[in-house]
Amino acid sequence: MSANSGEDDFFITDNLEDADVPRKKARGENSARKSWSLMDKKTSYEVLQEMGVSLLEPDDNEAVDPNSSMAMHHHRLTVKRKRDIENVNPNINTAPSPRSKCSPRSKLSPGPSRVKSPRSCDKYKSVVSEHELDATMVGGEILVDEETPLGRCVSAGSLPMRGVPAESLRTPQPLGVEEELILSRRHKPEPSGVDSFDILSEEMMLSIFRWLPKRTLAHCMTVCKRWYRVACDETLWQRLDLGNKTLSKDALGRILARKPIIVRLASTEIGEWRPTTPAEPSRIQFLDLSMATLDPVTLDHLLERCPGLKKLSLESVQLQDSTCRLIGKCTNLETLNLAMAQGVTAEGLAELLKGCVNLQSLNISWCNLDEDCLEVLVTMLPQRLQRLNVSGARIMDDETLRRLCSRCARVVELDASDCPRLSGGAAAALARLARLEHLALSRCYLMSVHALSQLSGAASLQYLEVWGMLHSAPLAALRAALPAVHLNHFMFSAIARPTVGTRRTSIWGLRTRD
Repeated sequence: MSANSGEDDFFITDNLEDADVPRKKARGENSARKSWSLMDKKTSYEVLQEMGVSLLEPDDNEAVDPNSSMAMHHHRLTVKRKRDIENVNPNINTAPSPRSKCSPRSKLSPGPSRVKSPRSCDKYKSVVSEHELDATMVGGEILVDEETPLGRCVSAGSLPMRGVPAESLRTPQPLGVEEELILSRRHKPEPSGVDSFDILSEEMMLSIFRWLPKRTLAHCMTVCKRWYRVACDETLWQRLDLGNKTLSKDALGRILARKPIIVRLASTEIGEWRPTTPAEPSRIQFLDLSMATLDPVTLDHLLERCPGLKKLSLESVQLQDSTCRLIGKCTNLETLNLAMAQGVTAEGLAELLKGCVNLQSLNISWCNLDEDCLEVLVTMLPQRLQRLNVSGARIMDDETLRRLCSRCARVVELDASDCPRLSGGAAAALARLARLEHLALSRCYLMSVHALSQLSGAASLQYLEVWGMLHSAPLAALRAALPAVHLNHFMFSAIARPTVGTRRTSIWGLRTRD
C-alpha cells in the first residue's frame, strides 16, 4: 500500500478531515512564518481571544451546530491560534520519524486543538489500521522538533523503523575543526625520534639551565636522574630569594643543601628545623632575615652552619645569648643589622663584639639597651667601625656619647636620633670627628641652634638631619651657620640595612634573583 493510499484512507473520518484541511491551508498561507503580536488585533473581541479566551472550547455535552456563524468563527480562531503557535517556535525541522498519527507535530495529525486526552488518540488508533500506519511511516514526512528527546533519537538514528533499513538512517556527518582537534588531543601519539639532550654534554645543559627561573629549575629536577644531577649544580643556586614566603618544616635544610651564597628570607615564616646530622659549613655569605618568623633554636642551627657570613640582618628577630655567641664566631662579618631585635643583653653583646673584630657597619637601634649594654658598646666596639646607628637609646647622655666618639674615631656615618638626653656637650664631642660625613640628631630636643652651630668644626660633614626639632626661622639660622652642610636631606637611616626604599630584589646592593 503506498503512502498516498494511506492518506486517502486516513481521511475517512469526518472529525479528522475537519481538523486537517484548515491545517494544510494554514501551512500553505504561512510558509514564511510571520511573527505575530497582540498589537495587530483590531477589535477587543480578538484581543480577548488571543489572551486566552480562545483556549476555552465547548464541552463535549454541548450541542454545537456546525453550520452556525458562532461555530465557523470559533473554527477560524482555532486555526489562527495554531498557525501563530507554529510561527513562535522556529526550531522545527522536517525529518523522517517513527511517530504515530496521533502526534501533534505529524503532518497527518488531527491538530493540537482536537487532541485533548489519550482517549482521543485511542479513537484515532481504532480508525487507522496497522498496515496504513506502516505505509505512512515509510512515505510520509513528519515534523520533528530537534530539541525533544525523540528528535535527538531520530537525528542519531537510534530508533529502528519497520520496513526501512537501519543503514539508510545512519548518514555520517563530517566532523568539524573543533571535533577533529579534540580527537587529535585525545589520541596524541608518543614522541618519536632521539632526545636532543642525550647528545648534549652536561656543560651545555648547565649553560641552558642558567637561563631558567628557580621554579622551572625545580621542575626540571623531576625529569630524570641526569637532569636532577645537572639541576643540582651549585652554580645554579648562588642567589635565592624566598622573601614573604612560608617554608614548611625542615625546608631550611633543603635550602642549605643547594649551597647558595646570597639568601633573602625577609618577612618569611620559617618552619622549625631540627637537624640530626653534624653541622657542616655552608656557602652563605649574605643572609637577610629581617622580620622573619622563626624560633630561636632554628636560628641557632642556621647560624651554626654559616661561619663565613659577611653581612647579616636580624631586624625584629628574637635573640638569645647563644645566638649572639654564634654570631661572634663569624670573624669575617662586616655588616650587622640588629634594629629592633629583642633579647639583647650585655653578656650576649660582649660575646658578639669579642669575635666580630672586622665589623664596619652596626645598626643596634631601638633594642632597649640598658646601661650595661651601653658600657659594653663604648668599651668593646671595633675601632675600625665606620657606620653606627644607636638611635632610640633613651638613656644615652653626653658623657656616653663622648666616650663612644673617642672609641670610634674613624666613624663616617653616625645616627643618634631619638636620644632625648643629648645636649650641647655632645655637639662639641661630635665636632671633633675628623671623618664624619653624615650625622643624624633628629628629635634630640635639648640641642639648640647655638649648640648645633658648633658642628662647623667638622670639616668633612656634608649632611645633618634635625627632623622634628626646629621651626622655619631657627632652621634658616642654622643653614646660615652651616652653609656647606645639607640639612634634612634623608629622613630614614640606611646604616646596615639590606634594602633601602622600594628595592626588594637586592640586599646590600647584590641581586637576589637571576
